[in-house]
Amino acid sequence: MQPVYEAKLKKLQENFQTLKSEFKWEHSLNQHLVALNYVMNDKVLNPERLKEAKAFVKENTGFFSPFRGNNLFTICGLIVSEKDLPHSRLKAMIDMVPMAKKAGFKRGYYLPIALYTLEKVYKGENRETFLNKAHLLYKEMRNHHPFLTGGDDYALAILLTNHGSGSEVIERNYRVLNASGFSKSNGLQMMSHILSFSDVDVTIQAERCKNIYETLKANKLKLYSDYYSAVALMSLLPEDNTPDLIEIAHYLNRQKGYKWLGKGMNVLIASALIAGESVNQAENGMVSATLQISIQSVIAAQQAAMIAATSAATTAAAASASS
Repeated sequence: MQPVYEAKLKKLQENFQTLKSEFKWEHSLNQHLVALNYVMNDKVLNPERLKEAKAFVKENTGFFSPFRGNNLFTICGLIVSEKDLPHSRLKAMIDMVPMAKKAGFKRGYYLPIALYTLEKVYKGENRETFLNKAHLLYKEMRNHHPFLTGGDDYALAILLTNHGSGSEVIERNYRVLNASGFSKSNGLQMMSHILSFSDVDVTIQAERCKNIYETLKANKLKLYSDYYSAVALMSLLPEDNTPDLIEIAHYLNRQKGYKWLGKGMNVLIASALIAGESVNQAENGMVSATLQISIQSVIAAQQAAMIAATSAATTAAAASASS
């Protein structure tokens, strides 16, 4: 294994164990996601700063705020691992709730994820107009796939609006990918969104995705559609990193605390680590600035998908415990 990935994996496991010890009552999937973000941002984990951020949100929101509950730890963890002044960013997100609701986004689990994404990628000044455009794109997505599109697509609508992608591009991607053998599903829709960040013709991208998928399958890492996003992300990178992806995923599958996550989630984590390293290389001038921005946007999309997945899992676990 490359030394850079050995170091990242060591830090990832250390972060997870620290979070598991300091935040015992948080769902393990949320702990894994936050641990990953610290590694990707090359930040030293400070549990006290995370606790302060959680307290700040509680002080500035009501009991029924969508920022509370399962979202609280995850959103605070993501922001603290990215920003030196997280409270100002959290306050900006909280203050944007009325504007987002006015644009048409519903209050609920997925609104904080959307606002986190907005704060992460949007550099303009007119957020009201931007949110209106993003919700219009979301409605177009929902018109095309009413049974697949839900609140977990809010963040993707924001990312795609920021990138300038339209629903017609997404739909063409969806059709071509399906014709290439990927099953119709929410995962395929996510895949079609991610490929919208590429300037390469979708038929070429679909072929790359198929090759990566088949290579994973041949190496005992067959993915369910929920994890198609990892394949799409890897297809955007300038080099074939599939051997690294396989090696890291197999390594995680053998580690305590990661084995139970399953092959799909570990492939997803591995793809994020590899893509994050590609961003680092981009910053050193090794890949184009356009690709760097695309990779960053896709990583943000993948984070949104992982947050949505952990929210669904923790909600299901809570419902099971109460029944």
